[in-house]
Amino acid sequence: MSFDTTKTSLKELLGHIHDGKLQLPEFQRDYVWNEGDVRSLLESIAKGFPVGALLTLERGGSIEFKPRGIEGTSVASIAPEHLLLDGQQRMTSLYKTIYSKEPARVRTAKGQVVERYFYLSIEGALEPMADIEAAIEMVPPDRIRMINFGKDVELDLSTAEREYEQMLFPLNQTLDPLTWILGCISHWSAKGEQRMEEIQRFQNEVLNRIQSYAMPVIKLSKDNSREAVCTVFEKVNVGGKKLDAFELVTAIYAAAGFDLREDWAGTQRKHGRLGRLREKVPSKGVFADLASTDFLQACTVLHTRELRLQAAANGATGKDVPAITCTREALLGLPLAAYQKHADAVEAGFIEVAKFLNEQKILWGRDVPYPPQMVSLAATFALLPSHLRNAAALNKLAQWYWAGVLGEFYGSATETKIARDVPDLLAWLEGGPVPRTVGDTSFQARRLDTLRSRLSAAYKGFHALLMRSGCRDFITGKGVETMTVYADALDIHHIFPRAWCEKEGIPPQRYNSIINKTALSKGTNIAIGGNAPSVYLARIEEKHGLSPDALDDILRSHLIEPTTLRADDFEGFWKARKVALAELAAGAQGKPVPFSEDEPMEGYADDDGLTLDEEDVIEEVA
Repeated sequence: MSFDTTKTSLKELLGHIHDGKLQLPEFQRDYVWNEGDVRSLLESIAKGFPVGALLTLERGGSIEFKPRGIEGTSVASIAPEHLLLDGQQRMTSLYKTIYSKEPARVRTAKGQVVERYFYLSIEGALEPMADIEAAIEMVPPDRIRMINFGKDVELDLSTAEREYEQMLFPLNQTLDPLTWILGCISHWSAKGEQRMEEIQRFQNEVLNRIQSYAMPVIKLSKDNSREAVCTVFEKVNVGGKKLDAFELVTAIYAAAGFDLREDWAGTQRKHGRLGRLREKVPSKGVFADLASTDFLQACTVLHTRELRLQAAANGATGKDVPAITCTREALLGLPLAAYQKHADAVEAGFIEVAKFLNEQKILWGRDVPYPPQMVSLAATFALLPSHLRNAAALNKLAQWYWAGVLGEFYGSATETKIARDVPDLLAWLEGGPVPRTVGDTSFQARRLDTLRSRLSAAYKGFHALLMRSGCRDFITGKGVETMTVYADALDIHHIFPRAWCEKEGIPPQRYNSIINKTALSKGTNIAIGGNAPSVYLARIEEKHGLSPDALDDILRSHLIEPTTLRADDFEGFWKARKVALAELAAGAQGKPVPFSEDEPMEGYADDDGLTLDEEDVIEEVA
């Protein structure tokens, strides 16, 4: 970091604010302090207490934020020299109360925005161990404070003479108080009372301290990188609105007159890119949780890939060839022209992602195993030439996708994996080597034993694969995919009920595994209750008119061997379904799933903290 730390007088800082030399980044939150906050700050300043450092940024460097003046100033046509990154609430409060001649707009304790002039009681400020905060009085713009529902005057400071009489000093004259002080002395002299000593003491002990107050200022030079400036700003802005990379890029683009937020989120009258994506699928579909930064990442991959190809074409080699990347720093460095160039292709790429995921029976945002994989796919589809838009290419993309999901590959270091997978996929589709995501990952059968959390990527993956293979509800016979699309009451439920398993001494680590779970309707789960499979299967056949053969076909659609279920053979069921699920995974990832006699793979985040699911409550009631 390139910065300088120095102390600057409050008078100079407020003058810079008034002249427009010091302004705010446009994206800064609005002024929100209330009357109590302002009074507390004024007390600290009047007593010479520290109120924290300011952080400013010199303009003219690699990062340009659109500026705006501090509330109460009129500097729209002035280009600032520095931007105030941290200290807006403090400096706005001080500008309004001790510099501006207009009433200060503040909030009451109840959040109502009001206008107030601030006064300081001379007598109260000079008391031993003075409570400055209690000595501060506030009046509305007409300087008359009313009580009793506006019927009675409590405090009238509407003229200078009334201010003198009450010995209440208007704080907005703090930096140039001479006229008021001489007027006050003259007022009391005319009445035959000498209060010069008291007034001069107030000037020396209170006003001079405020006038000479200096605040530490950390000045970031314009030589700092975007990443450095944005990181520092986020660190010091922890009490304010959390800004992600999209917010910061929005602020950077705003300096060039481009509204990134409107381009992404749209307006009340017109869809932005997110709205256009969501209207392409039912009820927002897989785009329900699509983040603005996901879109920026895909654009950044295309931009940095283009830079890499250009450098190679110009003869660059080795480290001189820039990497394809979508790190936060790269997002912050994405030029506006590059965003505008690639955004349409990326938007079209995300539409293709939705189609692809729907083909894999991933229909809703909550069911997407790894959202970062959507970024890889969107960038790939955006770059995919027409001769590769065929079934063979889609089959390869599906193999890559399921290798990442079942191998639980995209759980960390996602930026690196996105940047690596996009060029790897494009090369593979053109006949090149197998991507590392496909070659280096493999689902292992023993993971099934510990796959218990419905939030884990592989768990969501198996749910989609079972839908893809055509699983149907035990009672209605409806395809689970159809029930999902039409939002029927559907969830992942136990096959051997929890109550039965506990009675048989089967531990939760086993009966909560995905081997003993499948997607069923709420009505079917109620029918199952806590009974043995042999009991609830007979009940379903009798009550709903299903033949044993018809119900067996439905069970097989869930990769359940009917004979083991009808015999209440948990061990036989477990072994058979584990093999069937492993074969399902093998078909999806395009290579065999290794079996091992070792103990199950523990240590996953979803191995601990097992919770009572909704169906467990139903079982207990049943």
